Amino acid sequence: MQINQSLLRAAQSKAAIARFLGDGAMWMQAHEQIKSAIGMPWHKRDSVPVCY
Repeated sequence: MQINQSLLRAAQSKAAIARFLGDGAMWMQAHEQIKSAIGMPWHKRDSVPVCY
């Protein structure tokens, strides 16, 4: 499995900003981008833990 480090870093930054802003839609976009950057298969079910 090949991880695209630059895309991963950008998506993680987006997720951090979204969490700070409280923007759930932006966070979900970042989550999808993180999955794409790490090469997660599209058919896997989401198992995202809820972070508070």
